[in-house]
Amino acid sequence: MFDAVRAQVRRIPRGKVATYGEVARAAGFPGASRQVAWALRGAQIRGLPWHRVVGAGGRILLPGEAAFEQRLRLQNEGVEFKGNCIQMEKYEFRFAATKSRKRKV
Repeated sequence: MFDAVRAQVRRIPRGKVATYGEVARAAGFPGASRQVAWALRGAQIRGLPWHRVVGAGGRILLPGEAAFEQRLRLQNEGVEFKGNCIQMEKYEFRFAATKSRKRKV
């Protein structure tokens, strides 16, 4: 599952963002937004653009310094904020439609 999630995160272009839920859906695991966060832990080492994944409504959900770093990285890519939220109508990346996978229990 984590490999599929990471593959979808790699598709998000510079200057665009996607929500945890949309990444999960694109990877074939709708409803698994928490697992997307798990898959991105340590992503800096792997070179993934982890900063392009945000919470619903364009909110940064990371705590403390990680939130500050995410915001700076996004602003460096040209992403604009309105208060604490990203203007999703302008910066949201839309994944192509994918089939859902059945979860293994």
